[in-house]
Amino acid sequence: MLFRFWRRLSTLVERQEFPSISSGAERQQVKWTPKSVRTGLLGQKKGMTTIWDEFGQMTPVTILQIPDCQVVHSRFHKGCDSYMVQVGSGAARKVTKPLLFHFRRFRVAPKKKLVEFKVSEDAILPAGTRLQACHFVPGQYVDVQAKTIGKGFQGVMKRYGFKGGRASHGASLSHRQSGAIGGCQDPGRVWKGKKMAGHMGTKTCTQQNLRVVKIDTVHNLIYVKGAVPGFDNAWVKIRDAVKKQWHNKAFPQGATVPFPTFVGKPKERELLPTQLPQPVDPFTRTRNERL
Repeated sequence: MLFRFWRRLSTLVERQEFPSISSGAERQQVKWTPKSVRTGLLGQKKGMTTIWDEFGQMTPVTILQIPDCQVVHSRFHKGCDSYMVQVGSGAARKVTKPLLFHFRRFRVAPKKKLVEFKVSEDAILPAGTRLQACHFVPGQYVDVQAKTIGKGFQGVMKRYGFKGGRASHGASLSHRQSGAIGGCQDPGRVWKGKKMAGHMGTKTCTQQNLRVVKIDTVHNLIYVKGAVPGFDNAWVKIRDAVKKQWHNKAFPQGATVPFPTFVGKPKERELLPTQLPQPVDPFTRTRNERL
């Protein structure tokens, strides 16, 4: 019976026989407000590169790919009194039986990775809605969250940047040691949270206020300025910048925000802006002006 179940599951995944709801076209378009909170996307980090403009200015960017991102279901969480949107990404080759019936219940193909985003009431999306790179606008700011690269067991000098002991005079076999870690009889113990040697990396890290430089609507790629935590092909969560939105600076002035997400046709997607506006000549810019 178990062999037949896995054989049937692999056949369904290969043939893509999991029906999905239309991509929100039937949903009435709602206008975006500064208090609205949109859902995020689940993508993969593909590496870093550079983008050069016509004035010779170099911009280091990180490429994020959105592989088959789709809304699984939306719900109201009574514990935190907020609305949640569950998003899945990537085609799964092997799924447990409880998850299989979870996807079958909402008529969505099995996904490799699942995450949830807290949204506002007007940003709820129906199950089956496809999320693409054009969910974001060139020039806006996003927050990217992922796990940092694991470094294994490291000492205090590499883990926390300690100075260490003396290199020559007065030190013997204690050049890279942490030194004293506590008192004597009082307090008689080591304080919790003391910086000591241990495992480094593999912690959830959020890089805030990264600017979207370019969007590739054909290959579902997002180019963000700066570095993103994690190794290549690592899963990352991308959503609108929280702190920039406090000051109403998350989106560029005059930009059309796709809310709750982009639900247009493929021909309309080709007409969307994919790059930043005309760059400013760096030789005519004032000294204190920021890019």
